[in-house]
Amino acid sequence: MSAPPPPRAAEPCADVRRPTLVLVSAMMGVVLVSLDVSVVNVALEALRQSFDVQIDGLQWILNIYTLVYAVLLLSAGALSDRIGARATFLLGFLFFTLSSAACGLAPSFGILLAARAVQGVGAALLVPSAMALLQHTYPDPRRRARAVGLWAGAGSLALAGGPVLGGALIAHVGWRSIFLINLPFGLIGACLSLRYAPRIGQALKRGADPGGQIVAAMALTGFTGALTQAGALGWSHPLILAGLIAGGVLFAAFLAIEARSPHPMMPLELFRNPGFSTALFVGMVINFVYYGLVFVFSLFFQMVQGKSALATGLAFVPLTALIMVVNVIAGTLIGRFGVRPVMLAGLTVAAIGYVAMLSIQAGSSYAAIAPTFIAAGVGIALTVPSIMTAALSGASPARAGIGAGVLNSARQIGGAIGVALFGSILGAMGPDRFVLGMHISIALTGAALVAALLVALAFIPLDEHRP
Repeated sequence: MSAPPPPRAAEPCADVRRPTLVLVSAMMGVVLVSLDVSVVNVALEALRQSFDVQIDGLQWILNIYTLVYAVLLLSAGALSDRIGARATFLLGFLFFTLSSAACGLAPSFGILLAARAVQGVGAALLVPSAMALLQHTYPDPRRRARAVGLWAGAGSLALAGGPVLGGALIAHVGWRSIFLINLPFGLIGACLSLRYAPRIGQALKRGADPGGQIVAAMALTGFTGALTQAGALGWSHPLILAGLIAGGVLFAAFLAIEARSPHPMMPLELFRNPGFSTALFVGMVINFVYYGLVFVFSLFFQMVQGKSALATGLAFVPLTALIMVVNVIAGTLIGRFGVRPVMLAGLTVAAIGYVAMLSIQAGSSYAAIAPTFIAAGVGIALTVPSIMTAALSGASPARAGIGAGVLNSARQIGGAIGVALFGSILGAMGPDRFVLGMHISIALTGAALVAALLVALAFIPLDEHRP
């Protein structure tokens, strides 16, 4: 009798019963994560009155969520590969839903902060596992690209609609409702994933890498914590310098640990794939320029042009709405033409839009500003699904979770750098030279986009990720 064949490595799941419902559950997850990035901004005044806290305390309602989210993305991606994307996704829904209920019912500001931190844990669990589920559910590159476009579009819709939804809920129901609204999304998403999500990944269990996970979390804490506070304290502040230096030293230690570990959390061979490495760099640049744009022009509209908070929010609606729509279209274009042309087109259009912003002056009308926003939005929306598709295609199914975690960590750090750097530039210029500081910031974003375009042109081959 012949010996039984060796066990096969798990492969992408091509026989999912209801792939559309898996996609819907993934979209529910990204809606939760994105909604709680933007919806809380409009609740700050209501929270200040409810808990009688100062502005420096209020900022932690925003920062604690994004900090925990950014710090835990790598570990969450590794967990997804270790215990399975489905299990990690369900765990993310559990953390996020329960912590949202705790936020909505919080009797004190301290409890609210703690619950927001747990929301960050849930967000970190949801995003890389959702991307891994999409890779397993849609092994065909064309269908996967369309699914990624729809998934990204759902996140963009939540980001765009968050302030509007939050404002309406706070006006008619109260601030607690902006957290309690998460409960139906979480329950529906969890039920769909429990019923229909594939169990791929359970056979991919490997040894743990506790040293790598701890050092990675410490490095990201140093980086993201310093970047988050750099705008308020200044780049030369001892705490900021200490955080950046500690983050750099710990990151070097993390790479050394991963190079020697028999079961690395982040296998370094991932970076040998040019598509994956390029996706990381471009993803960091895209978040750098996008969050930089929103930060700079939020101040420009209010401080220079004297617009109200509501008018400023509405000024960004065309940008965010375009990103949502074009995200979906981009998925179809990637499925037809491949990642390379869509990514190059997106970066080119975005660069044109940002360079055109250099013509904006203090007295520029919104009609003159809007076309630059439109170009920037279209370019960013074309680029985001292409970097996600490149990252998923560049990582094997067994490493889809950590690949998604690395990509999203890079993007979070890029956004934090943009806000911190531009905040420092504008602060150094002062109110009287705000427009000059804005132009310097815009010039930096244009240069970053050109650099990303050149990297993509050089390192994504013509046949890379073609369907």
